[in-house]
Amino acid sequence: MVVSRIAKASRAARHEAITERCASLESAFPGKTFSSTDQVNLYQKEVTSYFSVQDRLRPNCFVTPTNTKDVSKIVTLLSQASCKFAIKAGGHGLPVGASNIAEGVTIDLGRMNDVTLSADKTTAAVGPGAKWAQVYNVLDAQGYAIPGGRAGGVGVGGLTTGGGNSFFASRYGFVCDNVKNFEVVLGSGEIVQANNQTNPDLFTALKGSSNNLGIVTRFDIVAFKQGNLWGGMATYNSSKTREQIRAIVSFTDKVSKNPFGSLISLWTYLKGVEGVSITNLYEYTGAGGELGLGVLPEFEDFAPTSPIGAPLKDTLRSANLSSLTGELNAPPELSNLYATLTFSNNETVLNGVVDILRDELQKYKDQDFFVYASIQFQPLPRIFVEHSLERGGNVLGLERNLDNNVFFLLDLAWSGAQNDAKNYQVADEVIARLQKYARSVGGLKEFQYLNYASQSQDPLGGYGLEALNKIKAASTKYDPGQVFQKLVPGGFKLADAGKKAPLPGSV
Repeated sequence: MVVSRIAKASRAARHEAITERCASLESAFPGKTFSSTDQVNLYQKEVTSYFSVQDRLRPNCFVTPTNTKDVSKIVTLLSQASCKFAIKAGGHGLPVGASNIAEGVTIDLGRMNDVTLSADKTTAAVGPGAKWAQVYNVLDAQGYAIPGGRAGGVGVGGLTTGGGNSFFASRYGFVCDNVKNFEVVLGSGEIVQANNQTNPDLFTALKGSSNNLGIVTRFDIVAFKQGNLWGGMATYNSSKTREQIRAIVSFTDKVSKNPFGSLISLWTYLKGVEGVSITNLYEYTGAGGELGLGVLPEFEDFAPTSPIGAPLKDTLRSANLSSLTGELNAPPELSNLYATLTFSNNETVLNGVVDILRDELQKYKDQDFFVYASIQFQPLPRIFVEHSLERGGNVLGLERNLDNNVFFLLDLAWSGAQNDAKNYQVADEVIARLQKYARSVGGLKEFQYLNYASQSQDPLGGYGLEALNKIKAASTKYDPGQVFQKLVPGGFKLADAGKKAPLPGSV
């Protein structure tokens, strides 16, 4: 009883202290701070702005800065008061609490969404709260592009600081590798620039470290001329799974010779439906894309005359980035989780993965705890890494892999909080079984893509010791008070990196 009363009193004191901080923020930022007791409609709009339902936590207040000085002042106020906070850019990050907080303050960067092409048209200055659809709308109109997200509803901030894949990765590397300069608010509230000349260690460490070092308030990203792309979605007969795997492996091995092609292979398992739906997303970023699947050398393994045959239906067309990135947005108003692994680009390995998934997911097809389960295979060829190294490197640690690999993404979607635990259990069991299998055949890589990782996983640990030490050194130097370790609990933190126990059944 005594312990219970003490705990209750402690919670009440914390709530009162955070409420005071929210009052201070409201005084300092009138019209930009929303709590559940005041501005109820604006507060609720903030809550429901998150992509995944289970991340719609209810902080004590939201504060919505409109410029870098606002962010600096907010961080200073919160750090001085030792008040915990979260940072939201687009609100698409799926580990619960990665960009929101149940007890504390959430800083929503959504109003910092400007997109400006430089006068010499070599870079675009992009706010962290912009979504990629907004970025492409601005740049499409000027005939330019930057390497960026492939789903228009995803935010710039989280994708870029987590690495970032794009339709242009075979030509330019990861999105983070194309940032020329980061404007950053540190834990002290100081505003700094990070680039090859100024704070170069911070510059490198920001490329993959997520929310561990500061709040990026502007990304200056390499821009280039770009007209329409050719691409879209093509759905295939599900009986050709082996042929699809062979084509994915061949595409990945050839992409360094034909770097204008991009591929996502999406396999969807629907509740109550036998089998799997296979949909490939093709994008061709060069000229002459209208020639199509049957002619473009990048996609010769997917030609209608190939063993996989012609698509049953498709949306293939010539279109701009704004249009093509509208196709990969997931259905709204569901809870979602991602989990990820990286495999060798090998037919035997990937066929074994598909067989395990068929076994695991088909046994749940008539149950009500999920709406759909999907997986994705995405090429991770060595050329992505070579482009990164040419641009000075990042902290993803992929330079250790000299071969071609494949990203794997598991995506579960469901409705209702009562199904949360079951979906997390299933994801952990599936990932554990896949890890054990892939390791047994020599096809498992250490890397886990942070933007696809589940809260049970350890993406920072998967970067390797050398890369992790770079991030830790930057954290010690630029955040000596450890604000982003102690006061920003969400996401993947440095203290946990390399220390998470393996999933049961994974070894």
